[in-house]
Amino acid sequence: MEIKLQNIVFPNDEKFQFHWGLFYKGDRSCLDRENQILKIGQYQTCDFVTYLNGFSLAKWKTYTNIKKVKLQLEVEGDFAITLLGYHLDVYSPDRKEFSTTEYHTNGKETIELEFPDSDETIIGFEVTTLGATIIYGGAYWAEYSEEDRREVVLSIATTTCCKEDFITRNVNLIRKFLFNEEDTDVTEHIFLNIIDNGRTLDPEEFSGQNIKVFPNLNTGGSGGYARGMIESLHQTPAATHVLLMDDDVAVLPDSIRRTYVLLTFLKPEYQQHFISGAMFLYEEMNVQYEDIGKVEGAGDLGPLKPRFYQHSLYDNLANEGEFPEKKNEYAAWWFCCIPVTQIKKNGFPMPFFIRCDDVEYSLRCKAKIITMNGICIWHMGFTNKYNAAYDLYQRFRNFMIAQSASGILKDENIFRSWKESFWKEVYRLNYDAAELLLLALEDYMKGPGFIAQNKGEEIVKANSKKNEKMIPVEKCEVKDIDYWNLYNDWPRKFLEKCLFYITANGHRFWPKKLLKRKPAIIPFDYGTVIQKETLRRKVISVNPHLKLFAVRTMDRNRYSEIVKRYRSDMMYYKKVHVKIEEAYRQKAGYLVSEKFWRKYLQLPCQN
Repeated sequence: MEIKLQNIVFPNDEKFQFHWGLFYKGDRSCLDRENQILKIGQYQTCDFVTYLNGFSLAKWKTYTNIKKVKLQLEVEGDFAITLLGYHLDVYSPDRKEFSTTEYHTNGKETIELEFPDSDETIIGFEVTTLGATIIYGGAYWAEYSEEDRREVVLSIATTTCCKEDFITRNVNLIRKFLFNEEDTDVTEHIFLNIIDNGRTLDPEEFSGQNIKVFPNLNTGGSGGYARGMIESLHQTPAATHVLLMDDDVAVLPDSIRRTYVLLTFLKPEYQQHFISGAMFLYEEMNVQYEDIGKVEGAGDLGPLKPRFYQHSLYDNLANEGEFPEKKNEYAAWWFCCIPVTQIKKNGFPMPFFIRCDDVEYSLRCKAKIITMNGICIWHMGFTNKYNAAYDLYQRFRNFMIAQSASGILKDENIFRSWKESFWKEVYRLNYDAAELLLLALEDYMKGPGFIAQNKGEEIVKANSKKNEKMIPVEKCEVKDIDYWNLYNDWPRKFLEKCLFYITANGHRFWPKKLLKRKPAIIPFDYGTVIQKETLRRKVISVNPHLKLFAVRTMDRNRYSEIVKRYRSDMMYYKKVHVKIEEAYRQKAGYLVSEKFWRKYLQLPCQN
C-alpha cells in the first residue's frame, strides 16, 4: 500500500515572498500564489532539496518502517528531473545523483520517480528546464505494510487571548489546506480545538468541520492548554495525541499534516515520544531559533542546537544530525505534540498561568523528543519580549514550585540563582525588578494553596506595573548611544571589585559626592556590564532593538527598604522551606489532575 508522506510546498503566503530559499533554491521564478503554481523559465535549475521540500530519509527510516519512497509531480513543459541525496561529509554536504530523466509533455502530466534505497540524510530533486516549465504541485509517497500503520486522532489545542488576527489567519489556512474533501484521511483524523481565554471570538463564526471554539476563563497558557487537553480527551472520537500550538504563530498546514502521518507510522519504541516543531524567527524567517530546548545552570533556558540558517543546505543537514542528549531537555509549547498516554500517566500542566509550564511538563514526563525538518512554526523572537514581571517573577516562582512539586531540576540550585538575580538588579539600580524577585519568593512560600487559586491574571496585572516604563531614545539626555558596544564591558581591577561589593555599588559607605555624575549606558535585559554601572549616580537602561530607554537613579532609602525585606524573607525561608517543599510534594498530584483543573476552570465535574 502507498501513502502520501509530505506535500511539495510553495511560498504562497506573502510573508514568505523573500524567503523562497526555504522552499526551493535558484532563481525566484514566477510564483502564481492565487493558483499555487510555480512557473520556471527556460534553461534554469530549481533545486528542491531544501528545509521544507527535502525529504528527511534518515529520520523516516529511524522512526518508521516505510518502504520505497517515490516522488510524484504534476508538471508541464520541457525539463529534466534529477533525483538527489545528501549527507554531511565532515564540513560540507556530499551530493549523490541517483538518476536524471528528461521529459517533454503535452500539457499537464503526473510523473512518478522512485528513489533507490540509500543511507542519505536528506533526499530530494532538482528540475532543470529545457523550455518554459510549470510545476503544479507534488508530494513524496512511500509504500508501507498495513501492520505498521496505527489509528491516530490528532487534536490541535491552541490557546488565544485577544489575538484575533493571528488565530483567524491560522484557522483559515487549516481549513483550506487540511480540512478539504481531497484528503479524507486527514479530515477524519485531525481536529482543532480553540481555547478562547479572552472570550472575544464568536464560536459560530469559527466553529465548523472539525473545529470548535471553547470560551475559557483567562487562566493563561497553562490553563488554556489544560482545557485543550481536557476537551481533546473527551471529544468524539477521542484524541490519541494533542498538539499544543501557540496562537501568535505563522503556521504551515503541511507541518501539521506531516506530524499526523509520522505519528501513524512510528515504531513502538518511539510511540511515547513528544514531537517538537522548530521555532523560526518571524523577523528573520530563514532562522531556526530552537527545536529542542534545555535548562542550563540554575534555571537558564536556551536552545539545545546552535542557531541554524535554514536557507543553507549545510544547516539543513546539520539540523537532522544526531545531537548528544543533555539532561533537562524540553519541548516548547509553540508546537508540541504529546501522546494522550503521557497525559493520562503524568497529568495536566501545573497552574502557573504563564512561563515554564512547558519546561516543567517535559521534565516531569521525562520526555524523549523527535524533531524533523519541515515540522515548524514562525514566532516573534524573544529579544524584544523581555518583561520583568514574566522573566523574573513568573520564571523564578514557577521554577521553585516545579522543583518542589515535581522533583525536577534537583541538581540545580534555583534558590542560589534567585539570590544572584536579586543582587544583580539591586546593584544596577533596578529596584522594582528586585521587588518582583522578592515577591516571587514570598508567593512561593505561601505554599500550594496559593497557586491553586485562580489569581494569575490579577498577579500579572499587578506585577506589570513594576516593569520599566521605557520611552523613545530621542528624548534621552545622552545623544551618542553606542548600540554596538552596549553589551560589552571592560576589565575590572581587584580594588574596583572590592569597592563594588563592599559599598553595594555605592549604596553604603561611599560619599555621594564621589559617585560618578556621567550616567552609564547599560542593557535593558539580562545583559550584565558591571564595570560600566559601578559607582554611578544613575544609569540609562537601553533597548537597542526598539530604540527605547529608561533612567534609573540611585535611591539609598529604597535600597535599605528592599534589603531589609530581603533579610526578613531569608530568615523565614530558612525556617520553613523544608515544610513548604513537602507541602508542594503532597499536593503535586492533585494540582495536575483533571479534577483540580475542572474546578479551577469552573467546568462541570465528570461523572
